Amino acid sequence: MKLVVVILSLVYLGTCDGYTYINDIDDNLEVELEDEEEKGMDDEKEPDITEDLPEELDLRDKMEIHGAIHQGLTCNSCGWVAGTQALEARIGFVSENYIPYSIQNFMNCAGRVCVGAQPYSVTTAARKYGVIVPESEIPYTQKECLSQGEKKTACFEKCGQLHRESFSNALDDQFVVIAGTGHADTEASLMKALQDGPLTTCFSKKRVEEEGRACSSGCTHANTIIGYTKDSWLLQESYGKHWGKFDDGSWLTTKGSNCGNSINKKAFFPRIFYDYDRANAFYTPEVGSVSEEELEFVEDGVTDADRKNVGTAKNRCAVLGSACKGVVTLSSGASELVSDFGASSSREKRKEKQFAFKKVQMVIYLKHEGSGKYIGLKKTKRGLNLIAVDKGAAAPFFTSYSRFISFQYPTFHLVDNRMELIEGGIPDIDPMKSWTLKNCNIYNDVSGNSFDLDYAVKRKIYLGGNKYDALSTSQRFDIGLSGQWELRSTELGLPLAERKKGDKVDVRFMDDSKASIKRFRWNARQIITTKAHPFTADMKISSADFKFENTENAMRPRNCGISRLIPMGWEDYLAMEGGKVVMSTNLDSSWTFEYGDL
Repeated sequence: MKLVVVILSLVYLGTCDGYTYINDIDDNLEVELEDEEEKGMDDEKEPDITEDLPEELDLRDKMEIHGAIHQGLTCNSCGWVAGTQALEARIGFVSENYIPYSIQNFMNCAGRVCVGAQPYSVTTAARKYGVIVPESEIPYTQKECLSQGEKKTACFEKCGQLHRESFSNALDDQFVVIAGTGHADTEASLMKALQDGPLTTCFSKKRVEEEGRACSSGCTHANTIIGYTKDSWLLQESYGKHWGKFDDGSWLTTKGSNCGNSINKKAFFPRIFYDYDRANAFYTPEVGSVSEEELEFVEDGVTDADRKNVGTAKNRCAVLGSACKGVVTLSSGASELVSDFGASSSREKRKEKQFAFKKVQMVIYLKHEGSGKYIGLKKTKRGLNLIAVDKGAAAPFFTSYSRFISFQYPTFHLVDNRMELIEGGIPDIDPMKSWTLKNCNIYNDVSGNSFDLDYAVKRKIYLGGNKYDALSTSQRFDIGLSGQWELRSTELGLPLAERKKGDKVDVRFMDDSKASIKRFRWNARQIITTKAHPFTADMKISSADFKFENTENAMRPRNCGISRLIPMGWEDYLAMEGGKVVMSTNLDSSWTFEYGDL
C-alpha cells in the first residue's frame, strides 16, 4: 500500500531543494511513503546501549563513503542521494567490497526522476528486485533522460531492473542479504547504528539563519548521517563537495536541539548481513599473520577481477572448493587467493608479516536413510562417477544457487545421478538443473526438536516444534536448498503465510487470497526470515537478528526427498537402488544432510 501525503512547506524549489530560500512561497510537495513494514517501523529497534562506543566517530575514516555530490538546483533528488549513499556504504562494509551505486538508476526505475522520495525507498527497491546498477554504468544526469524519447521512455530504458541483460548487477559481487530497514530514534540507538555505516534522515527546513542548521520536524529534505562528536551529529549534504563551512559537503547540528531531535526522529538504516549461503564458507584471521615467502597462490581460472579486493577474493575463493585455502592482503595492497599457506608456523622465521584469512568451507554429506550408505565420488578417465560408500569415504558438497557442488572437484556439480562440468560461473548454470527438498523433517541437534504442525481451535494450524519423529507426517515440509523459498506442509499441501487484520498478524498454514506467503532462506545453516530473524532451537522465530556465531540455531534437513524439476513439469528424485545412485519418478528415497567443516 502506498500513501500520498501533501505537505505544505515554505521551501523554494520543492522537496530536496537547493539552499536558496524565499519566504512565504507555498509548494505542495508529494512525498511517497512506503508500507510500515518496508519502513522498518515494525522491526526491532536498536537498543539504547552506548557502552564501549567511541566518543566521536567520522565514518569517512572507518569505511568508504561516497563523496558529497551536487543534486542540482532543479533536481529534487536528495532522498535518492541519501538513500543510495547509505546503502552502498553499508553493503560495502559488510561485503568488504565497496561499489558506488547509480542514483540515477533508482530514480529512473521508480519513474520519479528528480521527484522527491523517502530515502528508504532505495533499500525497498534493492530488496524487492535484487538489482543494483553501478554508478559507472548509469551516471547521475539529473533530468537528462526526461527530454529524450517519447513519453519519457528513455528513463526506463536506463533501468537495471527492467533491462537486466544491459547492465551489471553490483550484488553479484557483493554477497549480502538486504533484510529491510531499521529505525534508530534515540541518541544511544543512533550512535550504535552508526558503527556499521551511515543512516538516512529527513527534516523540514526554515529560513537559513546559520548555514545548514535551520531545520524542524517534517520531511522535505534528506541527508545522510555519517558520524557524531560528543555533542553534535555529523551529516553529509547533497549540495556538492565544497559546500559548507568545512568545505567538504558536511555539517554539524547539536544533539538534543530542535534540529538534532528532528534528525534523530527520522533516522533509518538498511539492515545488511553477509550471505553465507551463497558460498557456504567463512574466514578466520591467521594468528600472527603470514610471510609472503611461505605462500602459494591459486593460478588456474583466477582473474585480476577476482583479486581486486578482499571481498571479491573471498567470494571467489569460496567457490573454488579445496583448491583455495584462503586469502591474503600482500604488502603491495593487492589481494591474492592462497592455495597453500606453507608448513612453517614459527613467528620468528617469518620476515614479512601480512594479514591473511583462512577459509573454512561448510560442507554437507548426503546419507541415504534406507541403506545407510553415503554418496561418494570416483574419478575415472571419463570423468566423475557417483558411487555408494561408507561414511568415511563420503564426498563433501557445498551448496550455492540451489546446486550441489563438489568440494574436491568444484568445477563439477550434481545433475541427476551424474556429475556435470560447470560451464561459465555457478550463477550461469541452467536453472532447470537446480534442486529443491521435498517431504523433509527439519531438525535441531541441540534441542532434539523438529518443526511440527500445531493444531489450534477453529481449525487453524500453526507452525510449532516437537521431539523428532521419523514417522510423523505432521513433521514433513517442502523447503528450498538456497535462495528464498516457502515453507509448505507436506501433509496439508499449504504454505506458511501471514494475514494482517488491523494491528494483529496471523501467521499460519493457509490458502487465503488475502494472505501473503512467508519466505525464508538458509544462512550459515540457520533458517532466517526475509528480515534476517532466525528460528531458535525451540523452533520459534527470534526477535533478534541473525548472528553467524549462534550455531545452536542450526537446522538440519532429515529424511528428505532431493528433487529436480524436469522440463515437462514433472519431478525427478535422487535415489539409491541396488547400491547404485539413480533417478526415480517416485519419492521413495530419503536423504539426510550431515554437516561438516573443511
